[in-house]
Amino acid sequence: MTTQITLTTRDEELLKALALKVRLFSLRQIATQWWNGELANTRRRLRQLVQIELLLSAQVLARPILNLDGPVIDWKPGDAAPDCGQIAYAFQTRIRRIPVRTTGVFLATERSARLFGGRCRGELAHPAQATHDLGVSAVWLHLAVHAPHRAMAWVGEDLLAHTRSGQKCPDAFIIDETNAVRSVIEFGGDYDRERIKSFHDDCVERVLPYQMW
Repeated sequence: MTTQITLTTRDEELLKALALKVRLFSLRQIATQWWNGELANTRRRLRQLVQIELLLSAQVLARPILNLDGPVIDWKPGDAAPDCGQIAYAFQTRIRRIPVRTTGVFLATERSARLFGGRCRGELAHPAQATHDLGVSAVWLHLAVHAPHRAMAWVGEDLLAHTRSGQKCPDAFIIDETNAVRSVIEFGGDYDRERIKSFHDDCVERVLPYQMW
């Protein structure tokens, strides 16, 4: 029999973020955002949410991205083309200096998706992409603190991927009150110059502002 607990506002914020905004969070990301950095209390509550099948826990090999200061590039139509080589160097240097380690992560289950919306599969579909997914989560967490209106307008890649069949799909879409896409966000992992240029060219073609973090 599944244990019954009453969900708090904090629980619902976390579950909605995982169902609608990002694919996963690390334990430390959750503790910092919702439990004032208290790891023991965070673990206790997350364990309860796992028991009632609203969260799934997993261990991944990743380079945890904990803090971001702002986008590496914030481009809009009419701006000059970025130096893609320089941006690639910045991304590669950043990601490669962080050591790979076993990291505990949490993601929404199918039950959470039914409660809050979303397209969660209740599994870690791409463990090898955990570093990238943690980076995307770090971007959303930064916006949740420093630009909450953009965090609210953020729609995760998995929710709108079906609208980009055969096309490039950014990590997040920023939508307006009519659900029109106003800009997109990409977290820069170990990207080379050509990948960055391809992303930029796609946004130019769509006349779509973007940020790369």
